[in-house]
Amino acid sequence: MVARIGNIIGFALMVLGFCELIPIIVALLSNETSLILPFFISSLFTIFAGGALYISFQSPQNRATQHEIILLMVVVWFGIPLFASLPFMITGFLTKFTDAYFEATSALTTTGASLAINLDLIPATILFWRSLLQWIGGIMVFVMAIAILPLSSIGGLELFRSVLPHGEGDDLFARMRYAFTPVFRIYTAVTVICAVLLFISGMGGFDAMLTAMATLSSGGFINHGVSNENTMNGITEFILIPFMIFAATNMTFHWAFIKRGRASIYRQDPEIFNFFFLLLVAICFIFLALIISSDMQDIGVMKKIGISIFTAVSTMTTTGYLPDYARSLPLAVVIICVVLLFIGGTTGSTAGGFKILRISLMKRHADKEINRLIFPSAVNPVSFVGQVIGTSILTSIWSLFFIFITTLMIVIILFGAMGYNLTTSFGLGMTGIFSAGGLITLFSPEFIGYHSLPYVGKWLSSFCMILGRLEIIALLVLLMPSFWKN
Repeated sequence: MVARIGNIIGFALMVLGFCELIPIIVALLSNETSLILPFFISSLFTIFAGGALYISFQSPQNRATQHEIILLMVVVWFGIPLFASLPFMITGFLTKFTDAYFEATSALTTTGASLAINLDLIPATILFWRSLLQWIGGIMVFVMAIAILPLSSIGGLELFRSVLPHGEGDDLFARMRYAFTPVFRIYTAVTVICAVLLFISGMGGFDAMLTAMATLSSGGFINHGVSNENTMNGITEFILIPFMIFAATNMTFHWAFIKRGRASIYRQDPEIFNFFFLLLVAICFIFLALIISSDMQDIGVMKKIGISIFTAVSTMTTTGYLPDYARSLPLAVVIICVVLLFIGGTTGSTAGGFKILRISLMKRHADKEINRLIFPSAVNPVSFVGQVIGTSILTSIWSLFFIFITTLMIVIILFGAMGYNLTTSFGLGMTGIFSAGGLITLFSPEFIGYHSLPYVGKWLSSFCMILGRLEIIALLVLLMPSFWKN
């Protein structure tokens, strides 16, 4: 068990270490030469640690056990931010380990919560490192979702449909490599396209690049202005909408369409259909709420349509970009956003949330139980893409749903014990677990920023971000004594 995990973690740390050299180029171009040495030191330390693990442990070629899969996920999400936080501390941007770990965790989990206040005062090299970490985090989420999570059988993820030609090899490292190569190419190409369009629209080249990286990772870091504020214009929001949707839907389907022209795969997948159906319904309800609201009467109809679309897309994709008038939107809009954030995107995407697949199966199961009360003798199995879903999978989905709700309630209570009111506690819990930290202002307009959290609050927020990416249950399984008996 230790050999396989140590080998994979070592390789990941070496990749991260080489990535820590990239900001040196930005430091040279922006004349921030004092930041070159800190990033170089961070890179050497990370590469050395990763190389030592990679050489010391040789990954076995036999089939990975469920114990190894779960332990690997936990070690990745808790361990990688330790080394990703080094540049923040060594450069002096965040001198305390708690703050640096929070920022690195927020970036890698693509949550988008930041301790920064005035982003215009932060060096360009640090801004680039934050965005690069978030972009890398998007790749991590893709690879874990495509290659690792389906093997864990957490909450019905064994039903995830991947069209990548990964073969049927049992080696975890090989599965990750097969998932990474095609996804990385498309992910990089679409990021460049997004950056070019933003640049053409009038955004500065550097800002366009960082915004594109934050969008394709469903992260939502902004790069100038004051934190927890919307600094985008209408053209920028219009450009970002299709890219947010692209990142929040199954990346393997995009690969099949771009590489092989298989457009029919979108029409044949019920998860994609349900995603767009729910998104359209949410846009209509948000627009209706804005029309009815007495506080929004001075806003034009076209502006309300733009706010409705951008708010729904940013929330459901868990990108977390704040819409205009976020602090004064009607309560009905906030409630709709809570539902959208909980649902999230599709499987195989960078989006957080409970996932469309599970919500769809829960609805079908509920329909079955209602029909059973009307027709007790009828045979009405729950199916998905022609496959009959067993009771064990449905039970695991409902169990995970209960665990998500319970965890959210516990987190709200803990934040409440720190002195925060209900709306702030709820907002911190929702945005942390469901990877949309930038939306905290929407849920709690009076919250002044993550920098105001006490140390305990920052650690709790970091823990929530990781819990969301671990699907919560993976950590619970790891903490059970029976897990370690074998």
